[in-house]
Amino acid sequence: MKNFLCLLTALILASSCNSPTSDKNQKTEMKQEEVIDLVSEVNAVKKVMKTYKETLESLDVTDSYALFIEDSEVLEQGKIEGTYRDYIANHIGPELGHFESFTFSEYEISVVLDMPYAFTTESYIYNIVLKEDGRKVERKATATSILKKMDDEWKIIKTHSSSRSVK
Repeated sequence: MKNFLCLLTALILASSCNSPTSDKNQKTEMKQEEVIDLVSEVNAVKKVMKTYKETLESLDVTDSYALFIEDSEVLEQGKIEGTYRDYIANHIGPELGHFESFTFSEYEISVVLDMPYAFTTESYIYNIVLKEDGRKVERKATATSILKKMDDEWKIIKTHSSSRSVK
């Protein structure tokens, strides 16, 4: 019985010694948790996507590279275009030179956050007027993009768009 009481006393002392340390560790862990303002983060993601859209509308993509990570991936109309730099060099960049105007209407965006990632779905109609003959192209389109928050900035890591004729 004496051995049992000694063992029980030792266990009680050991557990009481661990409690303050355990509470201290929990407090330290709680202090390290980051409080995220979801509304601000969603607005920041929307701003990146709006800036990208406005860049295309301006027909000058010079400042748009900063919106994408270096090894991003662009998919359009069922084709893997490569990185954003590849897409600009080999697809949309040359096309923009043939446009008189490129505008978006009926634009809607939804954002889902799963920090440090954001997932966007956009729908819109785009209108292109060609320089050569003034011909107008109107398409209904959707796009999905994945962004990642890196060094306190949202960057596009992957984007996929498709379109069809407007009926």
